[in-house]
Amino acid sequence: MKRIIIVIIAVILIGVSIFTVKNYNTSINNANSSIENADQSNTDQSNTDQSNTDQSNTTQNNDSTKSGQISSGVTKAIDFKLKDLDGKELSLSDLKGKNVFLNFWATWCPPCKAEMPEIEKLYQETKDSDLVIVSIEIGEPLGTVKSFIDTNKYNFKVLLDLDQSVAAKYNIASIPTSYFIDKEGNIISKKMGAMNINEMKALIKSLDK
Repeated sequence: MKRIIIVIIAVILIGVSIFTVKNYNTSINNANSSIENADQSNTDQSNTDQSNTDQSNTTQNNDSTKSGQISSGVTKAIDFKLKDLDGKELSLSDLKGKNVFLNFWATWCPPCKAEMPEIEKLYQETKDSDLVIVSIEIGEPLGTVKSFIDTNKYNFKVLLDLDQSVAAKYNIASIPTSYFIDKEGNIISKKMGAMNINEMKALIKSLDK
């Protein structure tokens, strides 16, 4: 009888041991699974953060071409033909062999108006040189532009881009925007935003390098 009781107790103990081991293994597996899921989540989050960082950096790089920034690099200037305030046509190709300071502006633009006296100073200093200053007024009628130029006694060349087609060709997104074109018709620099005469001279100097 005692042996039977001992055998029964032994069986019970063995069963309990097996159950405990199974539960322990299950707990370990669940824990490992949780850790793996957490690691995967952290990896996914890290990738997302990196993607957001890359996107932010791209946006910041794109923003570097906004107003006030100077970009440089050799690109062929697109030819155009426009009329001046006297109705005479002028093409960019007519100016080959000259350095060209090409400025896009409008009479309603405060930074443009602030920049104009500096352009006039530059014109007076360089009118007998190989530099040609060409300002392109965007979208306004002859009477409005002529009145503005005459009132302020500006003497540099003004062309009328009435339908804004030339501004579109030159991807003008804000004004004033200026292009500096060398004697071979290559765009050497582009400046978005108003300049003083010293900034203009520095960019013009780069045309002869």
